[in-house]
Amino acid sequence: MEFLSRNMMQKIDTIRMKQIAFLLLAISAITKLGAQEKLGSINDTTTISKFEAPLSAPPILAKKWNQIHTKWFNLNIGAAFLLDHNILNQNDANIQQVGQVDPGTEFRGERIVLTGNILLFKNPWRYMVSANFNGLDAEPGSKKFDFIDWNLEIPFNGNAGWLSLGKQKEGVGMEYVAPGTQLGFMERGSGVPMFVRQRNIGIRYSNSVLNNRLAYTIGVFNNYWETGKTFSDNGSQFTFRVTGLPQYVSDRDLMHIGFGYRYTDATDGKLSYKAKPEANTAPSFISTGSFDAEAANTLMFEWIKVNGPLAIIAEYMNTAVKSAIKGNPRFDYFQLGASWFLTGENRRYNKQNGNLGKLMPKKNFKFQKGSGPGAFELGARYTYSNADAGLINGGVFKRFTTALSWYPNAHFRYEINYGYGGLYKNNLNGNSSFWQFRIQFEL
Repeated sequence: MEFLSRNMMQKIDTIRMKQIAFLLLAISAITKLGAQEKLGSINDTTTISKFEAPLSAPPILAKKWNQIHTKWFNLNIGAAFLLDHNILNQNDANIQQVGQVDPGTEFRGERIVLTGNILLFKNPWRYMVSANFNGLDAEPGSKKFDFIDWNLEIPFNGNAGWLSLGKQKEGVGMEYVAPGTQLGFMERGSGVPMFVRQRNIGIRYSNSVLNNRLAYTIGVFNNYWETGKTFSDNGSQFTFRVTGLPQYVSDRDLMHIGFGYRYTDATDGKLSYKAKPEANTAPSFISTGSFDAEAANTLMFEWIKVNGPLAIIAEYMNTAVKSAIKGNPRFDYFQLGASWFLTGENRRYNKQNGNLGKLMPKKNFKFQKGSGPGAFELGARYTYSNADAGLINGGVFKRFTTALSWYPNAHFRYEINYGYGGLYKNNLNGNSSFWQFRIQFEL
């Protein structure tokens, strides 16, 4: 521990020290707000209707001051701020594989989200624009803002579904469909970013049928606008996902099953796969490098069971790469996890996009006698990611993670994750443990 503390103090630079100071100030400010009972006056039960914001947007808690309504449009202003601190303890083999990983503090997200309706049409169009502010973490000379989403949803008459146009989620991958702030763990499973692009530019059609018991989406994407390549050289992606509720009594008693498919062309005749160890300040533990390939096909299977405060999730992905020179490798990933709310809550189920969503505590925590505890959540998950197949030696990473989260109300979340991982790469078996801490605010 003395070595860890000494090493931490030597390595953290001025920016990181400012971030830690900000973290302490944030805790102090939140405590003062609670003592003045300001948080207790917030109504955390109202969210934007699905008809007032893009269905791919995180739910925004409606307040008087963050809503604008006119006869031409309405606007909902949302935000998410996430401050993380990660500590890795590595054995010698893991250090040889990926290098020494120092403790890292970062603003994982500093996001502003604008959503709403354009009311000039019989069926109002929905829009979403979100940007991440990189100022507190940005390197000198880099961009201060990154636009993450900019899209329109055009609904058809009746129950004919809707088109999504622009930069958006591809609509596949169970964990990528849901906003990252609403997952049971700090990071998505290590294999998910290997196989699915988080945002892409294209067109997607979606609908839900059978009294919202079945939802599906199909999309075509090509982000050549951002890469500067030609449309053909950049490579296109085709995605499809269908989810169903073979059992649904309520959001507290359901079974969800899903199937997804993603096809991707190679970019300039090459593909690459990489994954971090579910800690964003760490480097990629899995990395295939760029290699000659023609295309890849990914199959995805998912399952969720909710029984009161208990939710169990399972997901499997398999990617077949068309690359004769590399032996046509097949990479795969799976996760099995569970979440249990000690205070009895459950996440709401979104029937439009087939996923678990926002958590609302039964009774908010306040600094006053007789207040509620907020919500407490325990989680455990095992993930397995394999990019070691054919003539590719990208590595095999396994990780077991436990999580504890406290939600004083629907806006704040304090989370601790502990994980233990093993990496097989370069004929070495490397091990590492992870301590991860997060303060999250979401509007």
